[in-house]
Amino acid sequence: MRMIRLDMVDSTNDAARRLLAEGRIADRAVLLANGQTAGRGTRGRSWASPSGAGIYLSIVDPDAARVTPDTALHTLAAGIGCAEVLVERAGVDVRVKPVNDLVANGGKLGGILTEALVESGRLVAMITGIGINVRRAYRPVEAALRPPISLEELMTPDRFAALRQDELIDAVVVSVSRWQRLVTDGRADTVREAAKEWGAGPSGEDAAELPLDVRRGQ
Repeated sequence: MRMIRLDMVDSTNDAARRLLAEGRIADRAVLLANGQTAGRGTRGRSWASPSGAGIYLSIVDPDAARVTPDTALHTLAAGIGCAEVLVERAGVDVRVKPVNDLVANGGKLGGILTEALVESGRLVAMITGIGINVRRAYRPVEAALRPPISLEELMTPDRFAALRQDELIDAVVVSVSRWQRLVTDGRADTVREAAKEWGAGPSGEDAAELPLDVRRGQ
């Protein structure tokens, strides 16, 4: 899958839309940015994306045009994919708070925004934006929202120092793609069933860190 690396963008999802419109993306691709000036979440909320402090990427999937899109299911599948990798690679117990939040230790570790790009009544592509807080940084949020938290705050110093962000990104892309493919292949029930295991409790209860040998998922 083609990887397009960017420095600062308004939003990786918006950048993906522009590249698709310009014909510069024709197959599955990943846009990865160092930071975002106008990162977006659901319901018109902003997503704080300080430079060098997180993972900000969008997965572009024109193949999803084969099916009628269900952005909520694609979002849920992406959340499971992210959580699976963060447990395995970082030892952090991450839960998916439907439909688009990644929560850990009472804080919001990440978020997902899946959008369907439609032109002239035709689905052109699914764009899945993923943001994961990696390093401590100033991330302003509305008072009523869950406070942000980062991998650096959740992991021990030694484990965080050993974390390889490029490897984490590659693993996230593979895992998210695999889970979303279940949706496009008509196996949405598998995603819904997995969501029960990965879902947060009523108040988002979760543990901060798990042993190295913890493995969860399908």
